[in-house]
Amino acid sequence: MALTGRGWMVGLAAAGVAVGLGIGASLPAQSEVDVDHPVPVSALTTTTLESPSPDCGRLTAEDLALSASCTETFSTRYVLEGVAGEVTLPVTGSHAHIGVFVEDETAQTTLLTPTGGRLPMESVPRDVDPGTALSRAEEAPHGKVEATPRELATQPGIYRLRLEGRERGDDAKAAAPRATVVVNDDNDLVLHSWLTDNLVDARQTTEIHAQVREGGKPVEKVRATARIYHENGTLVLERAMTGLGDGDFGLKIRPLQLGRFGKVILDVEGVTAAGMPFRRTGLLEIASGVAGGRLMRIVGERLTDQGLEVDLEYVVTRAGRFHARANLVTSDGKPVAWAQAAAEAAVGRHILTLRFDRRVLASGKLLLRDLELTDVTEFPGVKSPTRIGTYALEQALQ
Repeated sequence: MALTGRGWMVGLAAAGVAVGLGIGASLPAQSEVDVDHPVPVSALTTTTLESPSPDCGRLTAEDLALSASCTETFSTRYVLEGVAGEVTLPVTGSHAHIGVFVEDETAQTTLLTPTGGRLPMESVPRDVDPGTALSRAEEAPHGKVEATPRELATQPGIYRLRLEGRERGDDAKAAAPRATVVVNDDNDLVLHSWLTDNLVDARQTTEIHAQVREGGKPVEKVRATARIYHENGTLVLERAMTGLGDGDFGLKIRPLQLGRFGKVILDVEGVTAAGMPFRRTGLLEIASGVAGGRLMRIVGERLTDQGLEVDLEYVVTRAGRFHARANLVTSDGKPVAWAQAAAEAAVGRHILTLRFDRRVLASGKLLLRDLELTDVTEFPGVKSPTRIGTYALEQALQ
């Protein structure tokens, strides 16, 4: 879906803040390795919170796709901040909507078409979002919002926005008005941005990706920059993203210095297949923290009259509540079932049991995958920094 509403401006308001502490970008995370001193299973504490029936269900293809923990957004917009004087605005769609926020209410805004004609602008109440995410009443005590009429058709090409302030003698240049401009260039040229992992343990790597698609096909002639902010609005890092092929641009970071809810603003420029310049802006939120538990290994599997049970060993370094979830698929990857369990656990080693109802099981060899342990003691929950890959269930199904 396209990015809309106030959420945009929360992240964008931080622009212009001086660069703060850097983070290790584009470097692989050094995984913390737990020395696994095996403990007899009989000595471990089973902490699964009991329920009347197994907490599980049939797994759909859509559920399986979502289990990748990939947070993604789609945007046909772009944002320009701190605009002064005259600026060019590339438009590729026939129904682009252009909005301008100027803190100086006396400033004059002129918008010119590619052929030099003047586009009409309408005044928009500050407490109403005109659809261009320019409702900034909470962020600036003064100012005005103007936008092009929604029904107005636009000709693809380069538009020009001119800002002029009221003459104030010798101070005219110093008082030049500045504006934030948002263009919803609504067509099939879409910025797809995603995080490979969200709610990640801050000691681990997460990857930021950006790809522009035109008519569903990747656009190769693109430059992408990521601006990463702490939850308090401080700019932590600004860096060009690396081309990975097939129109994909990526950047690896460890979100150690972003607080609980960091933000990523993606600024993308490029040229369409027809040679038309374009811009796009994307927004992602990174939720992170340090998990108080680590997933260690699978220590048991059995088939009962009720269904399939899988025991997970995990280590707790900070007492709290923990949640585990996993998917069950066939040997060729078809979805079968999902199961989850929760536990209150003290510091130490414990077992959490996932139970799959017999009625949702499929015949043949089954694989356990997408297994994750999340510390849900506080919001948002944080995933264990250690994972277990695809696991073949063999003993229980023999």
